[in-house]
Amino acid sequence: MARIKRALMEEVARSAHTFWEKKLTPGMDSGDTSLRDPKTGLIYILPQPSAHQPIRGWNMITSDDVAVIDPQGNVVGPPENLPTVEAPMHLSIYEARPDVNAIVHSHGVWSQIFAAVRQDIPCLTIDAYHFLMGEVKCAEFGRVGSEALAKNIVKALGSERRAALMAGHGAACVGPDFYEAFLVAEVLETTAKQALFAKLIGTIVPVTLGDILTEDIVKSMDAETLKQLNIKF
Repeated sequence: MARIKRALMEEVARSAHTFWEKKLTPGMDSGDTSLRDPKTGLIYILPQPSAHQPIRGWNMITSDDVAVIDPQGNVVGPPENLPTVEAPMHLSIYEARPDVNAIVHSHGVWSQIFAAVRQDIPCLTIDAYHFLMGEVKCAEFGRVGSEALAKNIVKALGSERRAALMAGHGAACVGPDFYEAFLVAEVLETTAKQALFAKLIGTIVPVTLGDILTEDIVKSMDAETLKQLNIKF
């Protein structure tokens, strides 16, 4: 068995405090975070409440509380540290997306509004496209901790998107590390808030890849590529 890295347990514990400080969780054990070690495949993940760990808030977590599991979900760290009930979702995302090594499952106020009404969040700014890779899809509903929820989120994320909504629940934000996963979570909240206000004052005009690329890059593309990317110039 690969050696467990204390430094990664500490990093996940710090992420729990960041999670709370950025107000991406309302309290208790709502939402969770995880980190994959690309060298060993082991996943360092926040725990679920138990008699051993009566979680009052993520801001109270220490490295001793972090669970460690293998890609099949088996506990390989401290046996009393059980992974969050959403471990199936984390495992499914890591299996489907080799580019992802950090996940922030947020319960942010603004994104949860769209999750509540089960609507996609439109891509309305260049920032939204750059950080979220387009509109944020709302996955079909799945019960907490279920394989159905995991499958639906993987489908909504696709091969490139960095965030997806969990219907009636929250959001999954991903990145190569915690820095980018948290950045995605914050941009998601900003974009959701902007979209709500934009709907009040007018019609949202989605930002596309064509709006991001420079004139020289667009001119260098052949007609078939432009058609596939739906770029008009």
